[in-house]
Amino acid sequence: MKKSNVCGRGKRIFLLFTKRILTAAAAGCVIAIISNSFITVEGTNGKSRYFISPFSQKELFEDSEIFDDILRNDVQDITRMSVIKSQLETNGEYEGKKKIDITAYVNRTSMLSESEVTAEYYLDDLIKWGNYGFNYETVYGMENDFSIYFGLGKSDTEIPGELSVGDFKLQQDLSKQAIKFSAQAAESDSLSMRMIAELPDSLEGYLERASEKGEIEVDTDEVIALDILVPRYYSAEGQDLADYASDLDEYLVLRDNLVAACNQLYHNFTEYSSFKKFYGEDKTNIRYCYQMTVDGEPRYFTNIPQNFNGKSEQEITEEFSGYGRYLYYNPDRVEIKTNTQMTTEEMRGILSPYEYVFAENSRVWIGVDTSYGVVDSLAQARNTFVSFMPYYWQTAVLGILALILSLWLLGVLTVYEGRKEAENEDGYVVETKKGDRFPTEIFLTLGFSVTAGFCVLCAAAYDIAFSYALEGDISPFMMTAGAVLAAFLFDWIATSFYLGLVRRLKVHRFWRDSLLWQLGRLIRKLFFRLYDNSHIVSRLLIPFFFITALNLFFGMLGVPGILAAGVIDVCVAALLYQERKDLQKIVEGTQTIGEGDFGFKIDDSRMHGENKILAETVNSIGDGIQEAVATSMKDEKLKADLITNVSHDIKTPLTSIINFVNLLKREDIQDEKIKGYIQVLDSKSQRLKQLTDDLVEASKISSGNISLQMEKINFVELINQTMGEFSEKMNEKCLIMVAAMPEKPVYIEADSRRIWRVVENLFGNVYKYALEGTRVYLDLSVKEKDGKKTAAFSMKNISAQSLNISADELTERFIRGDVSRSTEGSGLGLSIARNLTELQNGKFEIYLDGDLFKVILTFPCMDD
Repeated sequence: MKKSNVCGRGKRIFLLFTKRILTAAAAGCVIAIISNSFITVEGTNGKSRYFISPFSQKELFEDSEIFDDILRNDVQDITRMSVIKSQLETNGEYEGKKKIDITAYVNRTSMLSESEVTAEYYLDDLIKWGNYGFNYETVYGMENDFSIYFGLGKSDTEIPGELSVGDFKLQQDLSKQAIKFSAQAAESDSLSMRMIAELPDSLEGYLERASEKGEIEVDTDEVIALDILVPRYYSAEGQDLADYASDLDEYLVLRDNLVAACNQLYHNFTEYSSFKKFYGEDKTNIRYCYQMTVDGEPRYFTNIPQNFNGKSEQEITEEFSGYGRYLYYNPDRVEIKTNTQMTTEEMRGILSPYEYVFAENSRVWIGVDTSYGVVDSLAQARNTFVSFMPYYWQTAVLGILALILSLWLLGVLTVYEGRKEAENEDGYVVETKKGDRFPTEIFLTLGFSVTAGFCVLCAAAYDIAFSYALEGDISPFMMTAGAVLAAFLFDWIATSFYLGLVRRLKVHRFWRDSLLWQLGRLIRKLFFRLYDNSHIVSRLLIPFFFITALNLFFGMLGVPGILAAGVIDVCVAALLYQERKDLQKIVEGTQTIGEGDFGFKIDDSRMHGENKILAETVNSIGDGIQEAVATSMKDEKLKADLITNVSHDIKTPLTSIINFVNLLKREDIQDEKIKGYIQVLDSKSQRLKQLTDDLVEASKISSGNISLQMEKINFVELINQTMGEFSEKMNEKCLIMVAAMPEKPVYIEADSRRIWRVVENLFGNVYKYALEGTRVYLDLSVKEKDGKKTAAFSMKNISAQSLNISADELTERFIRGDVSRSTEGSGLGLSIARNLTELQNGKFEIYLDGDLFKVILTFPCMDD
């Protein structure tokens, strides 16, 4: 047995472990590429992710798309921070007592008329008010009622001037708390508070008050519900917001502008605090300087601790160009100077929302310190970029190679799985393991459930881990290590179930071990047991009437019943088809036995009833014929052995006779009569020797006891040599040989002694039986068919005797064309020639046409 046919236990364990390692390595490479292809950086808007495409990989981080994207986002943030600084700072410091014109601030992006009503508040008050929120109290009144308050500052009903919080009819506790914690509101008798105290807080209250005044008819559609803003802070002049309004419309405009200004400034202040954490001088590698016009004067907003006042644009530009990457932008001329990928269109897009600040004489300088002395978003991205990108393709190639090797090992394991050395050390057998005895359905369900559950668990775990990794909370190394471990375990589980399936398929137990097959086998066994033991009439009529009754019953149930009847009919048709198929197998088996294959057996293991009995009968007939043929072959062998033994026993005395005849021929005998006797003895002894040799040769051929020494032979040279040896004999009978031989050699593969015997027998046959004075045609040609060359040698002659026998009979042993047996032939020459030709892969054909005798030898040609 070849040891390569089986795989030892140790080798199998090694291959399995290696395959799992390779699968884990491939998964680790994939996760390493994916996790390191995303760069997570932290900015003002939280954590941002960037994807590094390997096809757009650059040698320098500063030339990559990641650098451009981060820089673009930073420029947007810095631009907004500078704009906010222009609102909150004075001389580079936050100024809480800065006065803010609320109407101008809210409408800073548009043109205002000089007649617009407005009020100025301190910056701190507006920001704090936006932080605490706004409280409103709803009052009801006609337009004239509100006009009296805004016009005169009071109603037609006077109330005491010194009021406390408890004196006001406030509907909300929040409003009371706002006044309580506002010193100005608590100590002042503001117009807003008077309106809240004096005006009704509901429509019913207003109608009741109107009734008390004698106003009988009041149009409720003209009653206005006004939300009065509860004052938390007063203006820089110490006045209430309502004091600045001359009518209801102006109050509404002022109220909305105040709320909008508070909200916007509070939001900007929040962003301002956040920006300072990211873009301070010691917080970022970006240096910036924005020149903007504030209150009609040019001011600089920067994170560099130096004064740019008095410096020219050229000087500032040269200073910023000293950084690794820089940018100078002139909004007036839409001009940019930079060694980054930023364009004028991008800068215009960034500055366009703040055109009200970037008026004439505005400039922007941005610099990136490429020494990356501060750990910011750019530094984080650069560290990730330079740590993995140089090994991107190496990792990809390693992962692909590991996957290919893993699949190759899986194929090797598939081939050798289950193989075990046979006990007789000849080949191998396939055996299963204990776990392979589970029913197939349970095995598949268990395998699918375990594999699917593991995949879902890993997918959920990696989804969570990957989201944390993208947020920067888990390092790519931990992600890769987790992927390697998960892939190793998954391959362990999946390969175990896969190899179990392979073993089932190899031993052909996949279907046989299923519950469905066992159930079907049980039902089939019960059915055929009843079928085999029933009478032929009951097997035909009872099922026929039963199926007919079922069809009628189900047909009355409508469409579902018809469908059910169709299913039953299909099953019955399948049963009838199987029975006819068994009968067809019996017919085909009978034909096979009739054609001579007496050892053929009809498989009756799945047959039943008459078919089984008929198949057993046909098989027994084949056994009987085979036994008779074996007896005949035995007799034939005994006959061949007898001929061989008798021929061998004859050769010993015959050799002595030939030797003594040769001695007599050497004596000087003068008597002519005695010489004639010696010639007769010599002729007859040689003929007897030839007959004995033919018998022994024929016996060897028929028994297969003959060996051939195949070699390369020139067929042309062989025929020419034979023609030369038989030329004298042919001349004795005036036989003229007409030969057509090719000029070039024709090579065949044959045994030199046996092929000579074949050709000699053909020439001897012509010498013995050809009509004297005729021509003998010899022809050797090379023919080609389907790309294969053959050498065909033909001999044609006219028989001296009439050929009243078939061509097939001439090649039988002891058959001669000379029925009268007047010649000295043995009847074995053509038989021996045919058998020797066929043993040498040749073809021997005889054609008879009247007295014309033609024989053709055909052999495959060899290359020169």
